[in-house]
Amino acid sequence: MTSIDPIFGNLNEPQRQAVERAKGPTLILAGAGSGKTRALTHRIAYLIQQGVPPWQILAVTFTNKAASEMKERIRTLLRITEPETANPWSFGSGQLPTMGTFHSICAKILRRDIEKLGRDRSFVIYDSDDQQRLMKEVLKELGIDEKEMKPKAALGYVGRFKCEAITPKEAVAQATSDRMQTVAQAFQKYQGALREANALDFDDIILETVRLFHECPDVLDRYQETWQFLNVDEYQDTNHAQYLFITMLAQKYRNLCAIGDPDQSIYAFRGADIRNILEFRKEYTDAAEIKLEQNYRSTQLILTAADSVIALNPNRPEKKMWTQRTEGPKVLVHELRDERAESHEAIRIAELKRSEGVAFSDQAILYRTNAQSRLFEEACMRAGIPYRIVGGVKFYARREVKDVLAYLHAILNPNDTVALLRIINVPSRKIGLTTISRLQAYASEHGLSFWETLKQAQEIPDLGDAVIRRISEFTARIEHYRTKVDEVVVSHLILDLLHSIGMEKWLRDDSEEGETRWENVQELVTVSHKYDSLEPRVSLTSFLEEVALVSEVDALTEEGGDALTLMTLHLCKGLEFEHVIIGGCEEGVFPHTNALLDKAQLEEECRLMYVGMTRAKTHLTLLHARTRSQWGDVQNNAPSRFLDELPESVIERRSDDVLSAFAWASSAGERKARVGLQPFRQGQSDMPDPDFNQEIDFDESNQDAIAEGTRIRHPSFGAGTVLSRRGDVATIQFDSGERKTFALSIAPLTIL
Repeated sequence: MTSIDPIFGNLNEPQRQAVERAKGPTLILAGAGSGKTRALTHRIAYLIQQGVPPWQILAVTFTNKAASEMKERIRTLLRITEPETANPWSFGSGQLPTMGTFHSICAKILRRDIEKLGRDRSFVIYDSDDQQRLMKEVLKELGIDEKEMKPKAALGYVGRFKCEAITPKEAVAQATSDRMQTVAQAFQKYQGALREANALDFDDIILETVRLFHECPDVLDRYQETWQFLNVDEYQDTNHAQYLFITMLAQKYRNLCAIGDPDQSIYAFRGADIRNILEFRKEYTDAAEIKLEQNYRSTQLILTAADSVIALNPNRPEKKMWTQRTEGPKVLVHELRDERAESHEAIRIAELKRSEGVAFSDQAILYRTNAQSRLFEEACMRAGIPYRIVGGVKFYARREVKDVLAYLHAILNPNDTVALLRIINVPSRKIGLTTISRLQAYASEHGLSFWETLKQAQEIPDLGDAVIRRISEFTARIEHYRTKVDEVVVSHLILDLLHSIGMEKWLRDDSEEGETRWENVQELVTVSHKYDSLEPRVSLTSFLEEVALVSEVDALTEEGGDALTLMTLHLCKGLEFEHVIIGGCEEGVFPHTNALLDKAQLEEECRLMYVGMTRAKTHLTLLHARTRSQWGDVQNNAPSRFLDELPESVIERRSDDVLSAFAWASSAGERKARVGLQPFRQGQSDMPDPDFNQEIDFDESNQDAIAEGTRIRHPSFGAGTVLSRRGDVATIQFDSGERKTFALSIAPLTIL
């Protein structure tokens, strides 16, 4: 091969080895940013160039987008101009190999051959909503109350069974508790119901293919002959069912290339089994192992820091990432007073980087849990920075948050029909759509409000005694809390209400999603504590006003253009940014409290930190707070154990605990302070560095200065006068004639 060959022209030596190793089992350990996709793409192009028919090559990716991008690269490398076939049953286009996700490939196999299992090839695939409706019926038929087990929780167990390729009969045999026996029974009946409906759920697509291969050796042999060269991307994220599928296909020719990075295995909660990649060489003793250790993304300082963290994990293949980008800024580890100061600092640093030429769209704030996004969102809105939430819903738009807010609206104003309709069956009271339709029809016929109709439900024909009793209990609860509005502040009202309606048990349904939803509700409680110093009724109305205003600003935030990215660490894999900020680097936050007593979970948290750190190209900022308000309590969290592993040679430590100067700037329209902060390092003097200065916006700390009559300026509406203030909400008459109401915690106001 010559250096001008496009297949080898831009590859380093390990990548070249990965490409040229055409036959036999091969394990490619590809570190973060090491050109994994390039190596895999060029490897497939090389096989075709060497005379392997494209239809004999199978490449399994974890997203359809990745498969499409790889196909285009292969077309370019091999100068293929033939258009790809659009036949949904076709595996290749003649000049291109079969490429796709496990599910897309297995679905095509089943469309061709599922009849050999005695099933109809016109099967339908149930999505998550279909699955929940079916499981709800299954639990109902088994006489299992939703309070005992929710459909989503049951499906969570079923999904775990299927990832491990456990059959319903095996699940029944393995059940060691009453709850697991109930789950196993539901699993058995659920599978029967799927079969009756000629349906498969998402996990069945792979499991039924494995069963097809197992029960029909001739079918397996046909596909083994078809796909003699197998390539599996992100091998560390495969579950047991996917492992079985690949292993059976590879048995005959053993030309299996597994590519991935055990240090980036972060999806155990989805069923991923890291043992698949760790034990690859035990299964294939003659496998070649190739390490891609040259990183093309990050600076050496970032890589050294990330390698130091991941070294905490035992039993991992040793690799040492390196880069030609030897120079760069140190990793910033910044200690802040509390979580609010943390969010302010994150936005301040992002703004600073933008002023230095790093667009907001090339920066990301990462956090461990969805609930942490709320303060970062508010800080963005306060600073007028456009932002986007990746893979999630903005905090105040989340279903569980809106449910709690709807309760408060109904308590304050029971004639709020929208709020009542939202919560009448939240948590479930067995007040279904048929009953609600009858209530609405009665209200319309008699000219009553929905609330008035609920209070005289006993007068409505065709409502059974049990339904009337449940409606009566609901209205009595609303009435009870209406009397509490003038007695307790909003935070106490919410906590009492959540306990009364059993919200925690309803949301925490043994699923990852349920845990996240409950964390979001607890974060809402944390927000409400801001109003504890106000009169009870004023605290409730002020809280609801601010939330409404925040939501309105939220809705106006565009997700296009130069926007800062906010996302959980689990969603950042495969992405890269010039500047990455990781918030909440504290024990109990990250690593998450649920992982602190579980060795395997703690190792996964470590890998999650490694993934987050290696998203950064040039700038990496790690933030932690001395105190954090969580779910109504103030926690004094120790810095994350991951921070303890960072070599002092690659980090710069800062803290806002030592202030060396404080002076107000006098320029019109600005209220800034320049504060010298101590960047502390081991072995250094405690004296502040006189050359280190940083700007902090003290707008929020001076909210108390905003009162009736205060002259202010808003960047969009100009100058104005505060007409009134209640709690954290102020009404302002602008000189332009417009009158606006603002939540002071987020409004970008300056005192004139």
